[in-house]
Amino acid sequence: MAYAGNVKRNSTLRSALILLLLVAVIVAAIVWLALNPDILDDLLHIAIVAAVIIVAAVAIVYLVMIILAVPYYAAKGERYQTDASYDLDDVKSVKEADSEKKDE
Repeated sequence: MAYAGNVKRNSTLRSALILLLLVAVIVAAIVWLALNPDILDDLLHIAIVAAVIIVAAVAIVYLVMIILAVPYYAAKGERYQTDASYDLDDVKSVKEADSEKKDE
């Protein structure tokens, strides 16, 4: 194993205190919302309206994509060979062979 040389350790106390403060703020917000149910009700209505708007926007975007795809594929056209013969008399039988085995 290689020698790491000088090893330095930093304290994580600052990060732990910030995390603890963040948890305290979240708990305080939950308690405040529990004590003020009218605000929670308003937030729920806002969330429902936002969800409906997002779903409607996604549906409109997909509808526009479907409508725009029709003329695109109509203008693109269809490609096919004009000099090929598809007569069944030209079909040749294929020797039965196992694709896993190589000819030896």
